[in-house]
Amino acid sequence: MTALRMVALDLSTSKAGIAHTHWHDGTPRLGCRSVDTGLVGLHDRIHRVLGDVAAVCGWQGGGFTTAVPHLVVVEGSFSRPGASDGPLHMLRGAVLHWLWTKKIPYVDVQPGTVKVWATGSGALKGENKVTKDKVIAAVVATYGGLMSIDPRDSDQCDAVALLSMGLAAYGQPLAVVSSHQSRALSTPRWPTLATEHGPVVPHV
Repeated sequence: MTALRMVALDLSTSKAGIAHTHWHDGTPRLGCRSVDTGLVGLHDRIHRVLGDVAAVCGWQGGGFTTAVPHLVVVEGSFSRPGASDGPLHMLRGAVLHWLWTKKIPYVDVQPGTVKVWATGSGALKGENKVTKDKVIAAVVATYGGLMSIDPRDSDQCDAVALLSMGLAAYGQPLAVVSSHQSRALSTPRWPTLATEHGPVVPHV
């Protein structure tokens, strides 16, 4: 079985979460971190997040220094009543376009689906029934023994949930998958992945 290389992104213009199966030098290593953009202008924030995304994908000095990810899993966006999501959409557009130009496949997973997957409970159309605190607690309890996760950082936790979801979709789960999680797993449109050892199809 091909050990898949994946990156997961919970994009935000304030603090973005990144999780990965491999270190930036290509070494297999489960991990996660946050990109704190600080109090700088929007374009500077986008540039900072995009730089970290490129680095975790193995891009340095104008080229790839290691094998690229087979897939990037990205939390989808949603619009809240009365909120301006323009900056987030700008960031997402920049990141997704960069992935496209580098021929790195990506898949969107909607926030409600991430919550159901992370906690193993709830309804796919009832994302508000699952709070951030429940997601954090579930992610740390399930995956905290595999990597260092900041229990105060919801962005990291979302990224870890996305990463574990992507791996499970291709038959490489990090933990036992519940029936509720299986339902959530079947919601995104997982692509067939091109790998060094041939195509890998989703197991959903």
